[in-house]
Amino acid sequence: MKEQYVLSIKAEDRPGLLHLVTGVIEKRLVKIISLSSAPTDIHGIVLITVEVSGDETILTQLAFKLENIIEVFSVEVVHYNSIVCLRAAYFKLKKTFWESPQAIAMSKYDTTIVMFDEDAFLLAKYGSAATISKLYNDLDGPHLMGFSQIGLITDSKLIGEDESSVINRLAA
Repeated sequence: MKEQYVLSIKAEDRPGLLHLVTGVIEKRLVKIISLSSAPTDIHGIVLITVEVSGDETILTQLAFKLENIIEVFSVEVVHYNSIVCLRAAYFKLKKTFWESPQAIAMSKYDTTIVMFDEDAFLLAKYGSAATISKLYNDLDGPHLMGFSQIGLITDSKLIGEDESSVINRLAA
């Protein structure tokens, strides 16, 4: 049965790494829901977070295949509902939104205004997929000009006990 999982991949940063990672995932016909890659506080090490939908057996095999990529130190596979998963979403709204009854959603969902221009403003919300979906539904209408959601942010540990010696060698 297909369920949502999060893959946390710790790897040495190099050009083409994301291509290799996504190639291995797509070869297994696993659907990528979101993908995020960011540098860490350890020079040359990146954390790649991939939200996928698939069967547990296939994802276990996928983790082993990903760990065969030379630059990859470790792959952690966690069920989506068992960790803290946050997203960042941005809503572009017409300035006339202020006069609409929907404007109450800004305080109801604890949003932040991050930019103004002549005709519109940009609203940001950080939260769970469910919260962002509810906010989107409340804002949907003639005032909503655009919507964008970035990848998943999780509470994954950067270094596990079994990885510390490898990463210490690289940081030296």
